[in-house]
Amino acid sequence: MQPAISAYLKGAVFGFAAFGDVLFLFAAFLTACFTVVMRQAKLDPLHVAALVSTGSLVIYLPIYLALHGTCLAQLPLAEITVQAISQGVLVSIVSLLLYGRAVAILGASGGAAFGALVPALSALLAIPLLDE
Repeated sequence: MQPAISAYLKGAVFGFAAFGDVLFLFAAFLTACFTVVMRQAKLDPLHVAALVSTGSLVIYLPIYLALHGTCLAQLPLAEITVQAISQGVLVSIVSLLLYGRAVAILGASGGAAFGALVPALSALLAIPLLDE
């Protein structure tokens, strides 16, 4: 067996790699549940994006404020703006709108099929970008 593969397998069995793999599988399970529920509820993608974003805010904001308080106010406005646009608008709203629209057009199984390509494409892109 290759030394790198052997080291990974030992780490996966005895280290944090197994925990990461379990979290990855759990995230895939939650995404599948989200897809099926969104299709069954026949909600408009805009409403789904609003529900998910509002729910995330209600859950995450009190935890963040309790742990970090006003640390966010010390950052430059330019950094906050970049993160607000990339994370708040592109990731939270635009991606959910497009995913919701894909599920509405293709169905739950069709939308999930494209979601299943993410791990494979991530692994392929990691080879040239991260030298892995």
